[in-house]
Parts: sequence; C-alpha cells; structure tokens
Amino acid sequence: MTESPFVRDLLARYTIWQPIEDVGLLPGEILLSFDDGPNQVADTTSRLLDALKTENVPAAFCVCGKCVREAPHLVRRMQAEGHLLVNHGNQHLPLTLFSEAALQQEIQGCDAALAGAVQDPGFCASAFRPACGWWTPAVKTIVDRLNRRVLPITDFGNDTSITRHNYATWVDRTRRAAQRDRGGIFVLHDRRLRFWGESHYDVTNPDTSAYRGWVPEAISTLIRQCRSDGFIFLDPATWIERLATAR
Repeated sequence: MTESPFVRDLLARYTIWQPIEDVGLLPGEILLSFDDGPNQVADTTSRLLDALKTENVPAAFCVCGKCVREAPHLVRRMQAEGHLLVNHGNQHLPLTLFSEAALQQEIQGCDAALAGAVQDPGFCASAFRPACGWWTPAVKTIVDRLNRRVLPITDFGNDTSITRHNYATWVDRTRRAAQRDRGGIFVLHDRRLRFWGESHYDVTNPDTSAYRGWVPEAISTLIRQCRSDGFIFLDPATWIERLATAR
C-alpha cells in the first residue's frame, strides 16, 4: 500500500487489511475472493462461476446467510466446482461485530444456511470474513473461540462504488496493486448489499453501483492481465492448508 505508516497501522488495527508479508502468500500468488453473494440478478454469480471455470481459477466466496437461502443451488455449485465457502455472517450487520453474543449468532446463522444449502448438517465454514472488513475485539474473541480463520485482504479495491461504466478502473487498480506487492488477496463484490442510510438502492438499475452484472467480465479481464504479468492464482484450500501447517 502507498498509505503512510500511520494509516497502515490504523488499517491493521481496525480492519482485516494485512500487509502482503503476513498473509501466507508466496511471491507471485494471487487469491481471489468475492463478498456478499450469491446474487441472482442478471445471473451475476452464475456467470461469475462460468468465468472462473473457463479460466480454471478457484476462489473464495464470502457468502451471507440471508443470500444463501435465496439461492442454495449457487452455493452447491460453488462447492462442487472447488471454491472455498467462507462465512460472511448471516445478515451482514456490522454492529454485531461489537458484541460477542451477537457475532457468534451471526456466524452460526450463516453456517446453518450453508449446511442447508450443501445438504450437510455438520458443515461449518473454516474461514470467516467480518462485515465491511472490520476487525474488533469481539471478532478476535469469537473467531478464536470457534476456531475460525479470518480471510484478510491486502488491498481495499473500493469496488462497491464501481459501476459497469468504469469497472476498468478497478481492474487497473487491482493489477497495479498486484504488481506493487507481487501478489495479493483481493475482494470483489458479486452482490452489493445496501449501504447505511442509502435512500436509493436498486440492484436492477444497470447504471448504479448496486448492480453487479459487470463483475464476471471484470474478473475475466483481471485474470488474463495478471497471468500475462506472470502471476498464478492460488487455490484458497491450499492457502488454508499452508497456514494450518505453519502453526
């Protein structure tokens, strides 16, 4: 990152951002992650899965329980095609990140939705990503208590403000971040949930950032460009195994 040491310290203290040296990647590796889905509008998540399959890239899908219940077939497809299912909370309520009891309920609610979707009553996601990327004392306590691993990021791409008209700027920024850091864990939202206080939220309006139909094209472009730069795309399951071995 190009931010000052002070800003980097704030990010490390209060968000899931981590410097590239601390996230368990080897030089030249990229791990892709997708938040807030699944999303059936414009077949966004389905087409995203098509794109990843075409490019032979496994990814981490940080899904919300309430969205899982709307499209369990997409979650089953994620699992069947070798992607990592990551718990992103049941209702995506950032304030629960400050209450241990509420956060544990959020995580367990999402796990229950995932278990129902994959038709495995004992399923629990091995990794968790907190809503909005916040890192709080409650998050630390509960992920330790539940033996979960937090899926961090190495660059905030701010894609939630991007639209189909300017998604090339997100691709360019992310590619430059990968070049700068020699890899990274990046996030792109295949569904964008409502911002606090957002008065106009229409996921079907293709001219707003709530509409995510451009995501499959953006990720295909990024993958091809980063491969041309010599990067490889790490299987999130390999990342999990690597960190477990390093303990």
